[in-house]
Amino acid sequence: MALLYRLVKLPDRFQTHVFTFVVTKSVTRDPDRDVTSKEFACGHQKWSITFSRTDKMLGAYLVWKSASESVRVYVDFTFTILNREHFSVNESFAGKQVKFTTDCPAQGNRNYIPVSDLYGRNFTDANGEFQLELSIGHVRTVYDTEFGVPTSLTSRLMHHHHQIQNHHNPAAGNALQHQYGTASPRGTKCKLETSYFTFGGFDWNLALYPHGVKDVSCTSVEGRMSVYLNRCTGFDHQCRVRYMLVLGDGEKRLDSGILDDVSDSDGKSYGWHPRYKFSELVTKGTIRVHLEMLLANTLSEVISSIVITGINQHGVSSAASSGVVASPTKTQCYDRDKHAWSIRSDCQSETVRLHMVYKDIQNVPRNHLSINDYKKQTTTTLFEIVDSNYEKIKLGIKMKNEMSQNYLFPFMSLLNLNKEYQRK
Repeated sequence: MALLYRLVKLPDRFQTHVFTFVVTKSVTRDPDRDVTSKEFACGHQKWSITFSRTDKMLGAYLVWKSASESVRVYVDFTFTILNREHFSVNESFAGKQVKFTTDCPAQGNRNYIPVSDLYGRNFTDANGEFQLELSIGHVRTVYDTEFGVPTSLTSRLMHHHHQIQNHHNPAAGNALQHQYGTASPRGTKCKLETSYFTFGGFDWNLALYPHGVKDVSCTSVEGRMSVYLNRCTGFDHQCRVRYMLVLGDGEKRLDSGILDDVSDSDGKSYGWHPRYKFSELVTKGTIRVHLEMLLANTLSEVISSIVITGINQHGVSSAASSGVVASPTKTQCYDRDKHAWSIRSDCQSETVRLHMVYKDIQNVPRNHLSINDYKKQTTTTLFEIVDSNYEKIKLGIKMKNEMSQNYLFPFMSLLNLNKEYQRK
């Protein structure tokens, strides 16, 4: 058995995570049994580690648990068995940008270390257990597929293109109408979709509208298409997503660059709308798609109200008041696992502090960890006068966050607050 008991996130550009496991004696005791850890998340993918045992050698592997068709994941990882005497004699092996696919979801070293060395070189304790560190970073998720373009859509695009070129020639127009029919791309059901893939605990797919509208009826001329990244599961929360998309191949290649988008509670996004002709991307009836997913974090929106007293009509602290007094408030929200969190505002200094408290800590089993990845918040500050004598101001802070703990953002000084109030 391999028990995860510590996680450290390093502040590097590859977002490296270091997982530390306690590996029990059962790994070396039974040569016919592969030992696998519980699943853990890193880089918006699910993983586990497993061990293999031969007569003399112990092997270790990193296993990709959320495998999807047409998806490849590239990872930098390092396995390290910690020596009990000195770190200089730790036993390690590493891989750079190792590829994981559905055909090969496990990568590692079957001849990691001789079993005799575990005991002879002081890696194990008196119980036969040892510590293993797994470092994972620079995780890249790539999805490659194709949009299959129906022959009927291609014919209608050709028909529409020739109609534009020959609108001054009625005879040519009548010939084309006889060949392709009266239907044009307008009013045609022209939505192309890919298969589903998994990222960040959700299922996704891509939808392409050749004429740049997000409905089943094409109502605009060719020249601006639309591509949407759709979230197909997990509709309890909004989700912030970041990705890069490439359509076509070779000379017919269209690159989006990095796109930041928000998937709403229905799984819909704002999409990408390049000014490019759909027909110019089609090669042999298909459009190649290359998608790299970078981020997918759920969002929780709450409004925390703070009542500030001691400010008069002109936004200046009154003489009778010794200063600004702000009453703290508590706001409750829920994460994607239906666990409750409380956000408490602390306004007793020059800055506003927002503390997050995990209210369902009793639901975490004893000797288990609850791991949350925290990101910065995006805040919008709104001012509202709540009584006629202008001596109270209600400060509404709308937080669109991705789980932040003890998050601190600069709060206006009294002078800045007055200026902001006067502008309102």
